[in-house]
Amino acid sequence: MPTYDGGHYFLTVVVPIKTTPVNDDKVATSPVHALRKRLSMLPTAAETPACGGGQSPFARNTRNHFARFVIIDDVAYVGRSGRNVLLGGIAGDKLVVAQPQDHLKCPFLVFAADFDAKSASAQERDSYLAELWRTMEKELREIFGFCEGFDSKVRDAASFAAYMAACQLETTMSFNDYYVDPLNLPTWPSKPYVGAIAVAAGAAALGVIGTLVLLVAQFFVPAWQWALACTVGLTLLGAVAAAIAILAAYMTLMAAGGKPFPAAPDSDLPTVLKSLHLRRAFTRFAIDHQMDSVGKDAPSAQKLYEDFAAFVAANKPDDLKAPTQAPGVIGI
Repeated sequence: MPTYDGGHYFLTVVVPIKTTPVNDDKVATSPVHALRKRLSMLPTAAETPACGGGQSPFARNTRNHFARFVIIDDVAYVGRSGRNVLLGGIAGDKLVVAQPQDHLKCPFLVFAADFDAKSASAQERDSYLAELWRTMEKELREIFGFCEGFDSKVRDAASFAAYMAACQLETTMSFNDYYVDPLNLPTWPSKPYVGAIAVAAGAAALGVIGTLVLLVAQFFVPAWQWALACTVGLTLLGAVAAAIAILAAYMTLMAAGGKPFPAAPDSDLPTVLKSLHLRRAFTRFAIDHQMDSVGKDAPSAQKLYEDFAAFVAANKPDDLKAPTQAPGVIGI
């Protein structure tokens, strides 16, 4: 299903950027230039301590999996439209004359986010955007303040959600990489006998109606015409029954294909962060308890058992809150 799949909402928003000059630090400049400056100063994920301690404002809530800003200045020109050379020569194509090209009237800011959600409903989207406003209003004002209509339309969390919803585009190719096991997808058709019964009932109804019509017709037309009518009628009934079966199969197939994939097990952000913490901690535990090449320093079974019990007690695998990896942090 577009926009929502596997327990995640894939939000894509395209907002027009202002074109009139603005003052940025008391210097007149273009809005798109000032916006690029703001985005370059926005902290990203803290990969290592050398990052300087900055952390992305998107890490302030526990629904964001991925978030990205992109500026589109104009559409790319990919060359002339291809055409058969012979046909072009006959039509009088002039290769030195440029073909019409598409251009944007203004640059656009693209915001793409992947976050935890229970459905594709507008309520899920708006609740996320409202939470985003509450956790990073300052940064959002600094960014979207260079976009058309933001200053006049956005006052609070609700108006920000409405502003973003008005610029939302359907996400038709989402990216979800949390599945590690085979997908537990429904089979099609999920209940074969239901479709068979529907088709059989439709065919039976057509057969009954057609038989009644033919029985009545035999009293009003000659025998040879009645026999011809029976042949034609039965052929048409078979064709209609086949058409009903094909239509029923197509409709159920499209309905099944429109359903989103089920959510992957343990794919919400708190569980993912806890898993990353446990992987890192257990890797360190395994390294610290390895024996050397000749078997020296190998811990005893009792010591290994006690140390692992201490590891479990310290890291609390069932507790998603702590200890865990902080949002917006990457690395070991």
